[in-house]
Amino acid sequence: MDGCQLIRGLTFPPHQIFPKQNIEDTLDYVPHDGDIVIASYPKSGTTWLQYIVLQIISKGEHFPSMDALNEVCPFVELVGTKSVEELKEPRVYMHHCPYNMVKKNPKAKYIYIYRNPEDVFVSYFHFLQERRGRSLDFELYFEGFLSGNIGYGRCFEHVLSYWQHKDEDDLLLVSYEKLLINRKEEILKIIKFLGESFHQAILSDESALEKIIEHTSFDYMKRNLTMFNSNLSKNDGHSEREVSQINFFRKGVIGEGKRSLSRDQLKRLRKVMEDVLEGTTLLEEWAIS
Repeated sequence: MDGCQLIRGLTFPPHQIFPKQNIEDTLDYVPHDGDIVIASYPKSGTTWLQYIVLQIISKGEHFPSMDALNEVCPFVELVGTKSVEELKEPRVYMHHCPYNMVKKNPKAKYIYIYRNPEDVFVSYFHFLQERRGRSLDFELYFEGFLSGNIGYGRCFEHVLSYWQHKDEDDLLLVSYEKLLINRKEEILKIIKFLGESFHQAILSDESALEKIIEHTSFDYMKRNLTMFNSNLSKNDGHSEREVSQINFFRKGVIGEGKRSLSRDQLKRLRKVMEDVLEGTTLLEEWAIS
């Protein structure tokens, strides 16, 4: 859809933004010992998790602008693996690739954040619309979301690919909904997973944990972080607002899919969810019945 490229059996976003070589290099890259790799399907809370991890490893001090985020926590398909090699330890980087498509190192740490696909779709649609600076067809993108004819394929199989490995010691699954409802408890789980040195450093400094919780609230991030849209130009007829800024942190709520999708769309999406995720606890988590 809309110029997507097919690489190794999966649909990726257009090559004008995501060079094919960067994607190939991401799929072939082997993490180093001690690397922290953040993964997700798009619009599942990835940037939120990036800032949480950066806050943890800096004890609440490191809060880069979104323009500088790729310098400290690279989006590998976008900027390439060379950017990872330039990082200082502990190296933190992210990708949107399914579990079975990327290389593993059991001495690295992997954190995967997942979200109810109903809400993922709505968030993804609005993000793409702002990113491209023009109105998109809601129903057309819904069909692409269900068929997998969209960047990174279908959300359902993507989540399942990681969920099937949830008991492995080097992988932590983080629920967007649980993180939103009980941020302190979920952040403490992430801290503990990242290692005893981080755990002890933050537990021994109550102010550090307070800063992490404050800096990773949705309201704080929405107020203090801005994404600029370099893909648009005023010469193309876009307004100053469109050129300068994307409403990246739009709502950050639970249940927008139920409010935005038609009854028929919701029924079709849930049928796919039930077929793909049958036998998991995910449907219960999202109250799908």
